[in-house]
Amino acid sequence: MNLMQLLEKNQQVHFQILAIFFQEGSEISYKKLAKKLSVSAPTLQKEMQNLDQSLRTFHEDATISFGENDRVHLTLPVDFDLREFLYQYLLEAVDFQILSYVFFHREESTTKMMLDLMLSEASLFRHFKAINALLAEFDIQLKNKKLVGDERQIRFFFFQFFSQSYPEAKLKSHFARSSTDNLIKVIERQLAVDLSKGQESKLSLWLGLMEARFDYRGSQQHEFSYDLLKSLENDADFQVLRNVMGRYLSRFAVSWSDYETVYLYLFLLAEGIIVPTVADKTSGHYFWSRIQQSNTVMLQALYGMTAANDQQDALQGILSSISVQSMFIHGAIIAFAELQPETVSNSHDLTVSQKAIASLAQQSTHAYSIEKTRHLVNELLLVQDWLQVTQEQKFVVGILLSQSHLRSAFLRRFLMKELAGYPNIHFEKAPSSVYDLLIVDHPSLSEGYRYKRQMILTGGVNPFEEERLHSIVEEIRRNNLESELERV
Repeated sequence: MNLMQLLEKNQQVHFQILAIFFQEGSEISYKKLAKKLSVSAPTLQKEMQNLDQSLRTFHEDATISFGENDRVHLTLPVDFDLREFLYQYLLEAVDFQILSYVFFHREESTTKMMLDLMLSEASLFRHFKAINALLAEFDIQLKNKKLVGDERQIRFFFFQFFSQSYPEAKLKSHFARSSTDNLIKVIERQLAVDLSKGQESKLSLWLGLMEARFDYRGSQQHEFSYDLLKSLENDADFQVLRNVMGRYLSRFAVSWSDYETVYLYLFLLAEGIIVPTVADKTSGHYFWSRIQQSNTVMLQALYGMTAANDQQDALQGILSSISVQSMFIHGAIIAFAELQPETVSNSHDLTVSQKAIASLAQQSTHAYSIEKTRHLVNELLLVQDWLQVTQEQKFVVGILLSQSHLRSAFLRRFLMKELAGYPNIHFEKAPSSVYDLLIVDHPSLSEGYRYKRQMILTGGVNPFEEERLHSIVEEIRRNNLESELERV
């Protein structure tokens, strides 16, 4: 599910406009914008005016302005909070209001919902139908104002729903409790993990969802996790969590604490908070054997890429996180402007990730939605990037220039700025060094230097020269990585 699908039609156009600006830059021609959106000129004009008004209302310095030659310019100040801006839009979207109402007002009747949301019965059930189409990938449905389906999937759906749409301050006001803060400290201590602030916030949300979903009537469906529970009973971390949750939940007189432990355990694995040990991987437990099979599929797809010995546990933890998400969590929610490595990755890495996730999908007992596939592909692309950086050798660059002091200094800063984004880049001046890339503005300067590749500058500081520079650097990095992999 894409979070934008919860917005009203005109709201979706506003964020489509923003998405095009994010792709193209702060300025774009009006004709190009209209062509990409495939909307009529009057509609585009109207919605751009509405978007501009919304931006100005949210932040006085945020605007969409029209310039000369049919140019449109977007201005977002550095303190513009896009997540909060999106949340203001979601608050006006009926589908979002309904899902929030279903969670926060579980005991209210359908009639009360219609009155509170000011919807007719026909309109409400029309929205129910649209929402159910979005919920299908999670294998849950909205019936009689209640979400129906496996409690594990409902729990993970709501976690994604709130974490992707609600600002941090709102999450704290709704879900933070002193009791769960203490529970987090106990979990941290008992599992011997050191949580980051981001992980603490996510765990606080998860535990808040748990308490909000307490079901004393026994109407929730936990049966789908029964086999999972049995396969985890002998796992050391699971046993620790089982004891912690048993003591904590005893005050609420609930009888399903083992299932709550299963859901929490999966959550901690999916978020990379619990990292599997060698004992886990070699235990022969049914649960870990399935995880290892999934991890192996991904490793095989990575064509032998591997981490250094001191990074092996970290690699297994990352892959296990993806495996848990692929096997036990149905569906995925994609947020607006979410980090998507696929948009900047090269075609080779993207193809590798897509093939790996396609292999996992074939072995899965449930179908992958487009959004879930995209999410997992991007997760694996991040793994590839991490492996490449950890494996990459020192990349030595030399810069020899014959121009005036000021011109050479300017050109050197330009080159170093362009190369600053690459990992393991080192600039050296010693003639005794062996350079991966030696950059000169005159070929005679390279005499007496040892280098793998030489780049002779055209003399300009322009996009053409930038493209030449990045092209040769990428080629050298790729060759170095292939050589290192062959050596390993």
